[in-house]
Amino acid sequence: MNRPSTGLLRPYAMGMGRRDFLKRTAAVGLTAALATPALAQNARIKIPLLSWMWNEPGRGDAWRAMLAKFHAEQSDVFIEEAGAPFNEYTNNMLIQSQSGAINGALFHTTPDLVVRLLRGGHLESLQDVVDKLGIGSTLSAAHDHLRVDGKVHGLDIVTVKFGLLYNSALFESAGVGVPTSPEEWVQASIALTKSPDQFGIYSPHLMSEPGDFWFILQQWAVMFDGLWAKGRTPLVNSAPVIEGLKLFKTMYDKAMPRGTDTATANQMYANGRIAQQLIVSAAVNIWSSSGPQIYPSLRSVVPPGPSGKAITRIHPICVNANASDDEKAAGKAFVEWLYRPENYQELMERCLDVVPPYPGAIREEYLAKQFWADGYLKGEAITPLEIMGDYIFFNQEFGNVVMDKFSEALVADRPVEDAMADAQQELEKASERLFDGFTL
Repeated sequence: MNRPSTGLLRPYAMGMGRRDFLKRTAAVGLTAALATPALAQNARIKIPLLSWMWNEPGRGDAWRAMLAKFHAEQSDVFIEEAGAPFNEYTNNMLIQSQSGAINGALFHTTPDLVVRLLRGGHLESLQDVVDKLGIGSTLSAAHDHLRVDGKVHGLDIVTVKFGLLYNSALFESAGVGVPTSPEEWVQASIALTKSPDQFGIYSPHLMSEPGDFWFILQQWAVMFDGLWAKGRTPLVNSAPVIEGLKLFKTMYDKAMPRGTDTATANQMYANGRIAQQLIVSAAVNIWSSSGPQIYPSLRSVVPPGPSGKAITRIHPICVNANASDDEKAAGKAFVEWLYRPENYQELMERCLDVVPPYPGAIREEYLAKQFWADGYLKGEAITPLEIMGDYIFFNQEFGNVVMDKFSEALVADRPVEDAMADAQQELEKASERLFDGFTL
């Protein structure tokens, strides 16, 4: 069940069982990590963990289970849920960061958000945690952009990759083959559409859900080997981007439940009324818990564009550099505990994740059972930093311009080329303001 948003300042109440910490320190090894003045005196500290994941079916439950385990193994640190739904989370965090400080000792971040927080000095180094665990040389290359002077400032808690997730039962009943090209994809999507009862595909497209809309829209251009920007130059009117957006519009016109919000679409998918979504691997959590009738039929393929590329996103957990010393120590103690192989493996398996942050963080026996993961594992990885250039530091602002103009093509039937020409011009003007005095 989704919980209502509490905003970033009000943690969810959590009732978790806890045992005496002093009886367990030898087993869990947190004494040194918690040896700050207040904690050394056995004073209990409570810290919030800011995230959008509490609102996600499956994944939210997985994180609650891990917190319950952590709380059961010690009693010095208690972690509370806090945050906001995905469509609000990044903007709320940016507002707080621009005001000078983030109100939370621990927080989850996205690829675009984390580089802004790192540049703003909001992230504490986690190199001491990495050194204690002995994983510095084995961390995935995706951590490289989180390093300052060789020290890592965030640790991945889920890497997600795009793929085409489809309901194989609907494909079989309609006699439709799995698409391997954009043309086949359009034909299959139209064949699977029987409006208003069934639709071939869904992708977020509402301006009221900017996080979901822009997050997934980026992949449509990547299928044609498109980049949204290179350095500080926007490329939204380039041929690959136009081709990806025109494909989106064709699907929107002929095979999507237009005007439908993401939550409603997810329920329609769970009920077998939507056949496909171009979406990240983490979304499988939604239907493993809320769509048991369709979950066994889920399968994935590489996004069916000529590039064979799939955006791959690292989501780090970070400790707030502006928190108190006790809060930092408590946050690092949890991160160290979480990153131990036995705990991280459990988190990955509860979350149905398939891309490990370091060797040993995933069991091959578990991976072999993920019948839906094939397409997610085969796509050629490309990162948000590669497709957004220096605009990764202004990802939300960039996306708002694109979505605003592209919505005119969807709703007012304006030519995509004209809409993106306007977006290009607006972004070029905005770049002067955004990058004024900006240095990397």
